[in-house]
Amino acid sequence: MKALLYLVVYDLPATKAGNKRRQRLHDLLCGYGAWKQYSLFECFLTPKQFASLQHQIEDLIKMGEDAVCIYVLDATAVQRTVVYGVAPPRQETTTIL
Repeated sequence: MKALLYLVVYDLPATKAGNKRRQRLHDLLCGYGAWKQYSLFECFLTPKQFASLQHQIEDLIKMGEDAVCIYVLDATAVQRTVVYGVAPPRQETTTIL
């Protein structure tokens, strides 16, 4: 099954509990994709992988305090990506931890 590119962006509060959740979220996302910016990951995922990631994020975050946005990009969006200074998004072998 073809993988799509998902951009995962998050913002968690700078509290002791928020920092702990942020680290756990970062560690989780490292198993699914490439860390591109402070709170942004590029993840090429199959539908099954995406569903698994969604459930894990829902279990990890605190709904009333945390914000996680997932943008779904199809193949045409990836092809039209304009990048300056670094390589454009590309699918690599993903290892789910």
